[in-house]
Amino acid sequence: MHVFERTFEEMQLEDIILIDFDGKPVNSNRPPSLGIDFHHGIYKHRPDVQSVVHSHGFWITAQAAYARVPRIFANVSAAFYERTVLSPNDDFNSIAEVLGDDDIAIVIPWHGAITVGSSLGEAVSRHVVFDYTARMDVNMPPHAPVMPHDQVSHLREIVERADYFNETWKLVQRKAKAYYNGERVIPVVF
Repeated sequence: MHVFERTFEEMQLEDIILIDFDGKPVNSNRPPSLGIDFHHGIYKHRPDVQSVVHSHGFWITAQAAYARVPRIFANVSAAFYERTVLSPNDDFNSIAEVLGDDDIAIVIPWHGAITVGSSLGEAVSRHVVFDYTARMDVNMPPHAPVMPHDQVSHLREIVERADYFNETWKLVQRKAKAYYNGERVIPVVF
């Protein structure tokens, strides 16, 4: 988890700390970010989840302002179809009420989003693609036709079979290396 007193733009390696399952720092006396409680709640609720990513990125937060899950307009976004839930708050009790066994994304209205995965790479790449999905939804007009159920279900199977999120994780890593300036990664928009 990152420490409380640093923004993402100024974060250094030493600003990432190890925390225990109760949210207490293990290798530091610096306090972690306040948004920690739902992490261990999700891990306890879903043993298949090994990584949780939460952000307030521009497009994800814009999507959250609609207080609904994103509409599906593209093949890679199909992975989120019927696997994204809306939680009224970011506390674990609110999330637990809506998080199903197959859900991979959680929208918190006027706040941000959470993605989960069986690995760090899967959760991060899902978050990157969820941001893309949110950007499409926010930019499409309200009357734009969404993908029909049969087509989006079929595309979701193809995206999963193609191991798309593993390939996206590799892309994220390549971009991080390309934007590492010797001290930190300069943030980029994917």
